[in-house]
Formats: sequence, C-alpha cells, structure tokens
Amino acid sequence: MLRITSVLPVLVLACLNSLALSAERPPNVVVIVADDLGLECVESYGGLSYKTPNIDALAAEGIRFTHCFSNPLCSPSRAQLLTGRYPFRNGITRVIYEPENHREFLDPTQETSFATLLKKAGYATAIAGKWQVSFLHERDTLNAHGFDEYQMWQIFHEGQKTSRYADPTMRQNGKVLQKELQGKYGPEVNVAFLIDFMRRHKDEPFLVYYTALLPHYPWEPTPDSEDPLQAAEGDGNAKYMPHMVAYLDKQVGQLVAALEELKLRDNTLVLFVADNGTDRRIKSRWTNGMVTRNVPGGKGTMTDAGTRVPLIANWPGVIAAGKTNDDLVDLSDLLPTLVELTGASLPAKPIDGRSFLPQLRGEPGNPRSWIHVQDKQQRYLRNRDYILTWQGQLRPVVETGQPKAATIKPPYDSQQEQARTQLKKAQQGLRETN
Repeated sequence: MLRITSVLPVLVLACLNSLALSAERPPNVVVIVADDLGLECVESYGGLSYKTPNIDALAAEGIRFTHCFSNPLCSPSRAQLLTGRYPFRNGITRVIYEPENHREFLDPTQETSFATLLKKAGYATAIAGKWQVSFLHERDTLNAHGFDEYQMWQIFHEGQKTSRYADPTMRQNGKVLQKELQGKYGPEVNVAFLIDFMRRHKDEPFLVYYTALLPHYPWEPTPDSEDPLQAAEGDGNAKYMPHMVAYLDKQVGQLVAALEELKLRDNTLVLFVADNGTDRRIKSRWTNGMVTRNVPGGKGTMTDAGTRVPLIANWPGVIAAGKTNDDLVDLSDLLPTLVELTGASLPAKPIDGRSFLPQLRGEPGNPRSWIHVQDKQQRYLRNRDYILTWQGQLRPVVETGQPKAATIKPPYDSQQEQARTQLKKAQQGLRETN
C-alpha cells in the first residue's frame, strides 16, 4: 500500500505535465489548394452545378471569405502563396510548362517559403500534389523550400509528359514512382501519402500542404465514376468536371476525417483556397439568392472570373461557426497569417501580404484596401469597386458572371476619381519598392 501511495503523486505529476505540454503545443496547419476552381463551383458560394458537402461543412463550421484573389494562372499564384511576395518580386510571372522555353524557377536561395519558416519553428512539413514552380526532372527544390517529405506530380519523365490522374507519375522524396503506380489514381495516392505523414507525426506540430491536382483538365473519370480509370487523350471530356469536383470534395472530407481519427481536429487550422478561376471552357450555374445565371470560367483572364477564388478557414473552438467576411484578401496573405499563427519568424526579404489571423479570431484586424493581380507584364490593382491597370485604365468591378466592363473615360466622377487616386498612389508605392 505504501508503494502505491508513493507512486501516485508521480503519476499525477506526469499526467499534469503531459496536459501542459499538450496545451502549449502549437496548432497543426493543413492548407488545401484546388487547381482551377472559381468560387462559382462551390455550393457555399452560390454554386449550383457541383456537389461540395465537405468543403461547405468547413464553411458552415468556420469562416468564409468572399473577396479572396489569386493571379489568373497557376505558377504565379503558387509562388505568391508560398513566399508572400508578388510575382514581380519572386520572379514567377507566367505559367511554367515548357522546359525548352520556361527556364525560370522559384529559387530557394532567393525566396523563402512558409514551409521553410514553419520548419525552422519546429514543424514537420509535407506537401503532395502539384508543384509547377520548377521542373522536378531538372530541379527538385522541394527539400530546399522547407518540405521534409513530398510526393508531387512529375510533369516530365524520360522526355515524355506524364499522366497526373490515371497511371500517374509521382516524385516521392527524390524517387520517381511510375511502374509502382500503374492502375492507381494520382489524387488518391497523394492524399494517402499525406494521411500517412499525419499519422507518423501526430505527436508533434505539422504542416500539411495539399496542392490538389483536381479539377484541372484533362477531364477524365475518377475512381467514383462509372467509367473505368483511363488517361484522357488531349484535354479529355468536360462531362467529367462534376466527377472531379466531387472527388476533390471527398478528399477534403478524408483529410478532415483523418484529423478527427487522430484526435487532432481541435488543434488544427484547415485552410481551403484555389490557385485561379475555373477553366474558360467550363460554364457553371450560380446564384446569389436573387439572380441565377450561367458563369463562364475565367482562368487566364485579368478579371474577377480569373482571380476571385474561395477561401475558407476552419478551426473548431477558435473560429466561430458560420461566419462570412468580405475583407479583401490575396494569396500573399497566407504566409504572414501562418507565421503569426505558429510563432515562426518572417523572412528576411520584405513581403506583400498581411495577416488575416485576427479576422479568424473574430477581431477586426488590419484589412487591406486593394489587391494586386499579375500575368506576365500585365498588372492591376483592385479595390472593392474599381480596377486600375498599370497603363492607367480604370474600369468598374462587375458582378459574378458578368462580362468585363469597359474602360471608364475621363472626366471621372468624384467616386471614380477617388478610387483612381487611391490605386495610383498604391501603384507608385509598389514601383518604389520593386
């Protein structure tokens, strides 16, 4: 009896220490980036053409941002998201897809990713999906950008372009997987890779970055389609677009379910965003509750249709459920948000983003008054009502699904002049720090 009594205080102290360590543990971070998904494709944003119950559940139990903006195409958006810096600063101003012509890459000796910053702060880090800020068969920069483990679609292998979906080719921690993945589905093996990573690192803070391949063309069957898996010829058949959005949504549910299974859900921030608007060959039904219309995709265009994307944040017990926020946000804002959240340090080079962590906590924060968009040498700033291009052209913002507005010719009314002056001043500030 004396032996049991003497051991009890030690056990109690050990339990208290364990609880204290658990309470002090930094939150996990899961960032999901959809490929070519405008907000008109998501039901919680008014989408009517696709079923997105798991994405919508994140919104219903978290916060939905209505005015988040990307660049019109993927490589500039992905580089901006990783670095918190606009394309004209980080050097990725166009899509990188032709090895013979596109020699630029996101250089880890020049640019610092949020993965590097979180890794230095003690996080285990993993990424799976799409990279496209360097050609992996030439420059595998993933470890140098702060990712401990990775499994990414390798676009080219032995001189041939590869499949990302049926019978995919992936690069896993420096090794090319091709024969091993015959009969497999790329998105499926990528999420399995990340869930395995979470299981192995459940006792330490982690960053999981799922840069989804879906629903980018080629449009082809998923494992849940009636048709068998088969790599498409050319760009595939757009009839599979709903299947691919549904499978993306399913994967969001799988990642959340894994967090719940590991009892990590209440200590994990989940962010869902997209890299640009929907493919222009896709038309989707959308409603704002008063008007219903067909919305053509705008990927690659310098318009809201090409750049306005969903952004949802979910963290049980921290982010109040069912909130909507209309602050202007762009992809450069994710890095400072994650840095503030995790206690990591900002990079040495100046960034363009600003943290929206206060808004996640229900505080006003310091919202921006404009966002920046770039495709190659085309650039503009947008506030809530107007767009001002680098050539000085002013045009009004249009409602979702409406055609691009014509340039406003002077003389301007007072509201237009006020917007032009504000955005022109912001442009000058960017020029001075270029």
